[in-house]
Amino acid sequence: MLDRVANNYLKVFLERHPVRKFKKGEIIIFQGEAPQHAYAVKSGIVKAYNLSVNGEEKPIAFYQETHVFPATWVYAKLPSAVFYYEAFTSSVEVYLIDRKSYVNFIKKSPELLYQEMDRFLTDQLGGSMRLNALQHSRASDKLIYTLHYLALTHGKVINNQTVELTIHLTHQDFANLTGLTRETAATELNKLKRAGIITYTKNTPYVLNLSKLFQIANDQFIADLKPSALLA
Repeated sequence: MLDRVANNYLKVFLERHPVRKFKKGEIIIFQGEAPQHAYAVKSGIVKAYNLSVNGEEKPIAFYQETHVFPATWVYAKLPSAVFYYEAFTSSVEVYLIDRKSYVNFIKKSPELLYQEMDRFLTDQLGGSMRLNALQHSRASDKLIYTLHYLALTHGKVINNQTVELTIHLTHQDFANLTGLTRETAATELNKLKRAGIITYTKNTPYVLNLSKLFQIANDQFIADLKPSALLA
């Protein structure tokens, strides 16, 4: 209940602010840029990413409705954006907010402060899961643990063993997330599909069978991490 009340309270605040629209692939904030505003997602998904020395994209995180970015700038930890922020879906709408006004607003509500802390903890867990996935040498393990990360951070629980991903990813997106080639990512995804661990089509979301996914994970402690809705 607190989450719903806090979200409604936040939405009332956000709706007082101007909105800017972006098309898929448009840069919202450039790496190294000192933003003029804090941004809160109204609709669509925003992708944060870095570029390797070879110009390869390295996704960092995905931001959805009411998420505010870039957090390190918003909370005055850094003078500029650490990553690129780009419209990931066909259209994205963001609120433009004065960062001091946003921080002062958040401070007035214990529920919003708790929600903000919860998001940061989820982001921290997601970062740790991504690191765990990338440290594995086998392509299959990289993909398995990346799917686990996505289930934890961007999964909608269908039942006690099934999660639907709330972001649509291509084979190239999986390649960028795992450091694999697109061909290798596609091959490994097809193996998981044949094993009944993941189901998807070109026009439908990815659905994960968590029990089957965890059966092939090589780290039982990591496999015990489940979406919060399954732990309630």
